[in-house]
Amino acid sequence: MRMEGSSGAAQRDRLGLAPSPGAILAATLGLAVLFAVLSLYLVTREPHLGLTLGPTDDGRVQIVASTQESVPAGTRLETLAASGRDPVALRADDILEEPDTLASYDEVNVFRARQSALAAITAMASVTLTGTTATGEALVADIVPAPGRPLATLPVEYWLQLFVGIGGLLIGAWVWALRRSDPSAAFLFLTGLGLMISALSASVYSVRELAIPAELFRLLSAGNYIGTNAFGVALICLFLVYPRRLVPHGALWGLWALLVALCIGHIGQFFPSQSLGAYGPMLVMFFLIAGLVGLQTFLARADPLARAALGWFGLSILCGTGVFVFAIAAPVLLGLEPQLSQAQGFGILLLIYAGLALGIARYRLFDLGTWAFRLGSYLLGALILIGLDAILVYGVAIERVPAFGIALLLVAIIYLPLRNMLGHRLWPAETVTHGRFREIVDIALARSRAEQSRRWRALIEAAFRPLAIETATGEGPASLVEEGLGLFVPGHGPVPALLLRHAAAGRRLFSMRDVERARDLHELLVHALESRDAHEQGVRQERRRIARDLHDNIGAQLMRSIQTADPARKDALLGETLTDLRDIISNARGLGMALEEVLAELRYETDERLVAAGLTLDWHATCDSTATISARFAHTLRSLVREAASNAIRHSEGSRLSVLVDQDENGLSLTIADDGRGFDSAATAPGSGLGNMRARVNDHAGTLLLASNAGTRIEIRFPNAETAS
Repeated sequence: MRMEGSSGAAQRDRLGLAPSPGAILAATLGLAVLFAVLSLYLVTREPHLGLTLGPTDDGRVQIVASTQESVPAGTRLETLAASGRDPVALRADDILEEPDTLASYDEVNVFRARQSALAAITAMASVTLTGTTATGEALVADIVPAPGRPLATLPVEYWLQLFVGIGGLLIGAWVWALRRSDPSAAFLFLTGLGLMISALSASVYSVRELAIPAELFRLLSAGNYIGTNAFGVALICLFLVYPRRLVPHGALWGLWALLVALCIGHIGQFFPSQSLGAYGPMLVMFFLIAGLVGLQTFLARADPLARAALGWFGLSILCGTGVFVFAIAAPVLLGLEPQLSQAQGFGILLLIYAGLALGIARYRLFDLGTWAFRLGSYLLGALILIGLDAILVYGVAIERVPAFGIALLLVAIIYLPLRNMLGHRLWPAETVTHGRFREIVDIALARSRAEQSRRWRALIEAAFRPLAIETATGEGPASLVEEGLGLFVPGHGPVPALLLRHAAAGRRLFSMRDVERARDLHELLVHALESRDAHEQGVRQERRRIARDLHDNIGAQLMRSIQTADPARKDALLGETLTDLRDIISNARGLGMALEEVLAELRYETDERLVAAGLTLDWHATCDSTATISARFAHTLRSLVREAASNAIRHSEGSRLSVLVDQDENGLSLTIADDGRGFDSAATAPGSGLGNMRARVNDHAGTLLLASNAGTRIEIRFPNAETAS
């Protein structure tokens, strides 16, 4: 295995010598299919008795399920025989899933010899079974084994191991194809290759019906051992080069040479004991990998991204190899039964292996903290459950089912509450507090844009404590930048967008929780700024309304009082002016004013003003005598007629003003015309009076048409719904 840097890989790419990612994946898929076909061939070529066997409490074998009518389920088997073959007394060790759990090499050799004898019997044309049925009757039955095992009889454990092996290889090849210049990706591919060899070898012998030939068993056991330890050595090499190279190439070659020596020592049965040779190296590798993860994490303390990746790797090792070490290897080394089957261990390993591959491919590292705590705490809970169950079964001698129930209850009552309490302490719920909301309101109410920007920057700095903050360009929602090294916080209006770098003073990456919190703060900022803008716009509109009313109504009333010579009448007009002024200030909105009364008062007022100015009023009104209008609409009618009358008095130089009011089922129309000199609408800029009239009409969704030919004519139309608003 030659280790090359990125320059060598790049040179091969330029020369066209390096295979494409598609070619690598295609070749790997072909290799996986080849191994899968070989596994299926070996497992289906075995003679099939049609029995599902299980161990009894006294170390014998019984039939759990049967497709043979002459051999009912529940029968305790005693011997297996065939013509020309010595009968073999069956015992529970014969259906052992993994012979590596045996304590000594002598026991392994005896096991293999018995496997050969049993396989030779099942290969005969007829097999004789003896035993005792569930009702206590003696049983002697002759059955004819099928020449091969149907696929439908293969258990779930077989397909799980097949899936794990192929999945591990393809995941490793996927990462390596994308990052061929990275030695760590190459070592990950080797872990996948080792995982496939181990899982597919075990898949054949671990799901056998009863026995397979000893030589095949020895070959498959060797494949399982080589693949498992190659997986461990490749992981050690990975952490020796990623993210920082710790040793030269020669040391890596030395590890693979050590693997060869381990395999020769165990397969050749040179270790002091079978269990030590099978599981001792696994235990050593686990602690060595854990130490390398800790060392690399220490060396990467100034690099948040590398530290996050190492955290992901460490979690993967804890969850994956930890399952084998503490649930399978450690119990065997202590002389206890494994707490998980090998197939279950492989299933857990594949899930964590996928996470390890994603870590090397540098995806989702920014969510590591919470994810690592949750998954790690669940794994710790599972290990505590397994440990308590083992103590209760082997130490206190409680039956398995009650022991498991007690262990589960203790974990639920004691461990899970402690886990939740620790989780809340490490990752408290991050919500926008009352203090933060008040700060955002203060930002919106700040007098200057510079002050708003300064306060927003200070709030973001206090919320996320980044190492650096800089003004950003661009738009869009809050999002992670550079795989969590940065966080983009959008701005709004006068407040600029910000780019934060290195969360929590550089101790961690930004996470999706930070993104959600930034979005919440931004939404509050937008709401506060828009609320302030809406308030200021309302103030401006109210000021314009008061200005219009002062111009149209108060001005007209004061002019009317000036033109009146009678002191008593003048006082009355001034009183009406004060009343109108109060209405303008309070913006009265009462309902129920009679339209007929409003028009009558307005006619009297207008006629009085025109007579004083030497003009004649023609007034025609057609309306429903029971019609009522709002105070707001009545105020609008008065303002329109008063402004038109004021314009006629001041500018028209005419002698007559006509007012026509017509109400029908579609609304109300108001037409005001004089016989004066008119004006050139193209050459004359409209004054504030005409502008105010248009604004009032628009407030009621009406229309205003202005014409000036022989005099000035104003036509106004209000829809029916607006006359009461």
